[in-house]
Amino acid sequence: SYRKLLGDILLKLPHVRESKSYIVMEEVKESLCLPIPD
Repeated sequence: SYRKLLGDILLKLPHVRESKSYIVMEEVKESLCLPIPD
């Protein structure tokens, strides 16, 4: 996972003191319509 990569590898590299992450949300549903049975 990204958290493992960050803690085990990236933060142990020389000259790396901290990291900032931004979560990107992906669109899953294109409409607001919900199927309602008759």
